[in-house]
Amino acid sequence: MSVIGCLALKKPSRTGTHASHVHVKATPELVALVPSGHELTSVAALPYSFTTMWLAVRGAGLTKHNASGKKVLVHGAAGGLGSLALQMLSDWGADITAIAFPKDHQACLDLGATSAIDLSSTPFSALAGAFDATLNFATWDHDQQLLGCLTSNALGHATTVHPMLRTFDESGLIGGAAKTYLGKRNSRRALPPGAQRYSWTIFQPKADALAELVRLLEQGRARLDIGLEVPLPEGAKAFAHIKGGQPGRALITPQN
Repeated sequence: MSVIGCLALKKPSRTGTHASHVHVKATPELVALVPSGHELTSVAALPYSFTTMWLAVRGAGLTKHNASGKKVLVHGAAGGLGSLALQMLSDWGADITAIAFPKDHQACLDLGATSAIDLSSTPFSALAGAFDATLNFATWDHDQQLLGCLTSNALGHATTVHPMLRTFDESGLIGGAAKTYLGKRNSRRALPPGAQRYSWTIFQPKADALAELVRLLEQGRARLDIGLEVPLPEGAKAFAHIKGGQPGRALITPQN
């Protein structure tokens, strides 16, 4: 029986973070059955990325029940998290504007975006006050500008590229907690009147997210491009792929 799951939850240890096999509890937030017709390698990179994206979408106030017709702005739409958001939100009936480089516009439209724009020709000022929710999968530098794109009484905004981990690394536990609190508070103050949510996404396993991933897989609406697949002994190539900014996820598979 094949399963998919958030296997990245294996705790760090002195033995390293890569292994051909790991033990996880058979709980709904960690594992789920792979729908028929899907190879394990084609879905191996999905659970962690999809759950992170799902948490951001929920953090912005969007759900399967309220997303229909909502205007959503997705920054970093051509990346892994962004492309998954396009697929899920379009399935939910949202009206999605994707921010991406021009070369990626058609791919964004194919994945479910209603329209695709490039910031070099459509600046944030042209998007002011137009969206019910905004999602930042691209860069922290644009977070404040994305808040300006929200309409009054918007659902909210979520970012996966916040500085929290860096802040803790630089300032320690107490100082990092204080700076994180102040940073989020200042950003919340920049929300337009009536906007409900501002969220920094932190990964955690969620049974509802994994169940939604399975549902979309069954409909052929959850795809993540794999740019490189190498066996465990060649794992260094995967790191070089990511460091070099190559397209697609890098997948390390067990050695036969």
